[in-house]
Amino acid sequence: MPKISPHLLDKYLRNECTEQENELVEAWYASLSGQPDYLDSLPKPAQHQLQDETFRHIQHELQADEKPLHSTLPWGWIIGLAASVALVLGLYFSTRYVANENRSLTEAAPAVAQQPRKKPADLIHFVNQKPRLVKHQLPDNSTVWMHSGAAITYPSKFDRDKRLVTFSGEGFFDVKKNPAQPFFIQSGEMRIKVLGTSFNVKAPASHAVFRISVVTGRVQVSAPDQQQNEQQVILKPQQQATFETASRRLTSSPIPVQYKKQIYEPVTVVFENTPLDEVARQLEKRFDIQVRFSNPKIATCLVNADFEQQPLPLIMEMLCTALEATYTLSGNVLTLDGLPCD
Repeated sequence: MPKISPHLLDKYLRNECTEQENELVEAWYASLSGQPDYLDSLPKPAQHQLQDETFRHIQHELQADEKPLHSTLPWGWIIGLAASVALVLGLYFSTRYVANENRSLTEAAPAVAQQPRKKPADLIHFVNQKPRLVKHQLPDNSTVWMHSGAAITYPSKFDRDKRLVTFSGEGFFDVKKNPAQPFFIQSGEMRIKVLGTSFNVKAPASHAVFRISVVTGRVQVSAPDQQQNEQQVILKPQQQATFETASRRLTSSPIPVQYKKQIYEPVTVVFENTPLDEVARQLEKRFDIQVRFSNPKIATCLVNADFEQQPLPLIMEMLCTALEATYTLSGNVLTLDGLPCD
């Protein structure tokens, strides 16, 4: 088993290692499999070194400038902390594995399968941990409005001949058109190819059904059936694809005609000195949402805005900026919170 120091582990977690040090840490991590008693197997000097390194790190984080902490910490507590470090490493390596081991996407299969393994520092992994929609921008200036809990992984710089991301959760993608650099999304076993379009991906890992809904452009969706044969559908605007994860059945259909729009579909709406409670009623009429106020006194705030062909996430972002308010979204219930207007 390769030996590493706590200092080297700390460098690795802060992405400050050299290439040789990265390889050493990764080899150490790989050797941990099946050795839960690894910490106990360390020689006493190494155990004390880990204890001292941990204490110094905690002392630094707390910025202790008066009475220093006692330098002796319970070894059981140190083991727990070291286990947490191992867990962080495990998640980090898992992210890299998912991003680099994605299978080929339609005709780009050889290029994707043969791409060189990227270093962890070359990958970006983002999870929306806020209780509302968050707009995330990709290296090519494409954007994705991510629902709470949604996660995306992609390289810091896309390859010349393709743009490849992995995604889970729900998000609305607005992809910059570039025929020479097609855009690919991997969500579980479902794969999506885009040339330039806007569409919604709903693929939480825990759900039995994944769904793609196209607003503009064309999208190609593929997934293996139970015999590992490739299934493929082409979607046009106002069409959707459904992939059932248990049966591995991929189908396409028109998006059902609805009186109210989905939150990612654009609308035009104008408000002139309109009380916020009336704004909420207008949004409820247009979108499949229910609006609530955590502070009822903000309902009288007046709104002046002209939204031309904008989806709900952008409307809410601009409203909250103007009102210095915030919102949360749980299912189709949108809750506004802010201070009363003067």
